[in-house]
Amino acid sequence: MKKHILISGAGIAGLTAANFLAKQGHNVTVIDRSPSFSKAGFLISLKSFGVKIMDELGLTQNLQAESSPSETVHFVETNERVIQSIDYDKMHTNIERSVLISRGGLHHVLYEAIKNDINVLFDTTISQLEEKSDLTKVILSNGKSIHVDLVVISEGLRSSTREQYFTNYQLEDFNTLYVGGKLKQNHEKQVGIFKVYVDVNRSLHIYPIAEDEIAIQCYIRSSEDLGFIKDNASSILKDSFGDYNPEVKQLLQNLLDDGLFFMDKMGMVNAPNLHNGRLVLLGDAGFCPTALSGMGASLSIYGAKALAHFIAEYPDDILAACDSYNTLMQPIVEKFQTNAKNNAASFLPKSEAELEKFVNGFRAADDKAVQKIMTEPILLTKDQENFILN
Repeated sequence: MKKHILISGAGIAGLTAANFLAKQGHNVTVIDRSPSFSKAGFLISLKSFGVKIMDELGLTQNLQAESSPSETVHFVETNERVIQSIDYDKMHTNIERSVLISRGGLHHVLYEAIKNDINVLFDTTISQLEEKSDLTKVILSNGKSIHVDLVVISEGLRSSTREQYFTNYQLEDFNTLYVGGKLKQNHEKQVGIFKVYVDVNRSLHIYPIAEDEIAIQCYIRSSEDLGFIKDNASSILKDSFGDYNPEVKQLLQNLLDDGLFFMDKMGMVNAPNLHNGRLVLLGDAGFCPTALSGMGASLSIYGAKALAHFIAEYPDDILAACDSYNTLMQPIVEKFQTNAKNNAASFLPKSEAELEKFVNGFRAADDKAVQKIMTEPILLTKDQENFILN
């Protein structure tokens, strides 16, 4: 039996779910608070099973067209001494090649594939939900109401709908700031050759993604509250790397003067149950693993396919589908959230002693060891890839 499904949040998770559910023949309505879709957005990396699932949707060619070149990444100390260099082709010998793409570029690929098969309402949010015997009444911010079989909440880390209708979750403060930025300017750096500065309580990632564009990411340990961070973003970024070399400081100053950047405090969502009746959490709203996992986008895409898989498996029992989705996702979420904490301990050391230990160990690692370090944590088991519950 085909369902009417409302997806609140047209990000990576929501649009991937819309693609799969529309292919199954369901009536899909997507709402989003933004006034329209934009190709703007900062850099993300799609890896492993995330790339594979996009291929299953027939979107690989479109994805590649929106992607940025990536050849080598050099991990360096602040004195520019190389710790380890990684060749992306060698690194992905036995798994799907990662794809570097802007968040907006990925949204565009997903939206263009599905825009004629779903109903999309921009500048629209959920005002109220009322559970009926076999449906959910949704009152929208535009005053209209609809009755649906399932509400998919994919509104991101700070989902207001999750906050209102789920009580059994925790938003864990990661005490780390994330900065995403991009700067349109001509430069002499080699496109596709990246540099990551590893330092105590901070890291800086520089990505020349075109001859006239550089993407920048930073991670900065901080216990300040979100309001302070938003009010002081420019000075925080500038001061955090004020003792770096003149070239880096000038790059960051150019970013502040002429570029676009976004600063936020990272958090993890711990939800022991990803659904509450016919309301189900998807993507960062339900299981944000933080950018430090390197797998946020891929995990959102996987979760979307998993949810659609179980809806197809239980066509007459939406609650059983949600139960199975939750059972499958819990250990996977735990794995990637643990990976993020491990990555923070390694690549964002808290002391000079921890930094020295990491630098010496990572520098001494041979190619095989580096490949294991970088790829093993991002793989799923065969059962998980095939949505088999154990």
